[in-house]
Amino acid sequence: MRAYLQALGDDLPDLALQLALLAGGQRMVQLLRAKVSDYDPDTQTLRLWDGKGKRTAAREHLLPLAPNAAALAAGLVERARRREAERAKAEDRAANMAGLWLFSTHGKVAMTATTPGDRVAEISASMGDEAFDLRDIRRTVETMLAAMGISKDIRAQLLSHGISGVQSAHYDRHAYIDEKRAALVAWEARLEAIRTGESTPANVVQLRTA
Repeated sequence: MRAYLQALGDDLPDLALQLALLAGGQRMVQLLRAKVSDYDPDTQTLRLWDGKGKRTAAREHLLPLAPNAAALAAGLVERARRREAERAKAEDRAANMAGLWLFSTHGKVAMTATTPGDRVAEISASMGDEAFDLRDIRRTVETMLAAMGISKDIRAQLLSHGISGVQSAHYDRHAYIDEKRAALVAWEARLEAIRTGESTPANVVQLRTA
């Protein structure tokens, strides 16, 4: 995990990988659909839409980001707005700020998941260990969250999975915002400890899981 963190740079695919990781191992396809209007700077909350499974309509998936992820999201919003303003000026037309993609090279279409997926493959190959992909990173995040003592219910809320049953759909209307924020703050601290080498050897985690 430390080598993976250190390999991530400032290019847009790397920023997508960073935000997916900092936000608790989000599905890349869902993250890349996010627009400027999906980030609330006042509450530092990112809204994704989970259309996975048999849902007739995508489920709103709210992520109250911890400080590093919030700063990254705010930078992506600024980047998208700046590029749209420049493009609008060049084309002599009005800018459309709300409908902008957070992850887009030219602002017209969202980045596809194959782009950060290819970047992960590149990083994996450079590390020289057993190959891993986006799914392995997501599984590793949940494994590490479990090891940190984050409950199964909160992990399900963070990763937006296993919460489409009768109880969740009809009875449990709690948004889990405070619980998710506390988990993500703790997760960022864990990643920072790994990145800086403060974690003990016993806490070394391989990215590919069984």
